[in-house]
Amino acid sequence: MENTRQLVERINALFVEGNMESFMDYLAEDVIWEMFTSSSGHTVLHGKKEVSEMDGSDMPEHTGFEFGTIVVDGETASVQGKSTGKLKDGTDYHGHFCDVYHFRNNKIAKIESYVIDSRKP
Repeated sequence: MENTRQLVERINALFVEGNMESFMDYLAEDVIWEMFTSSSGHTVLHGKKEVSEMDGSDMPEHTGFEFGTIVVDGETASVQGKSTGKLKDGTDYHGHFCDVYHFRNNKIAKIESYVIDSRKP
């Protein structure tokens, strides 16, 4: 059984690899994902099905992630970092994020994502 830090490090590696199928294996069926972004405001996804059907059409292509500080407190962990990529119109993308993961039985029960990006409205 992985501890919370190991779970977060594995999930980060899946993002770097772009392996969303394996990422989905770490989600509880009733997961809640709240996203607060500077470009699109507040979004809440309820359940693994909604996460799997998430519309990523406004997300950057060829995203690179650089993970920084990981803070763990029991079954909760936060990760801050940066991401880069290209938008569909060719514009460079640079973002900063903090994700807070709440685990239950080694599955992600809730994610809170805070993202500041350079996309223009």
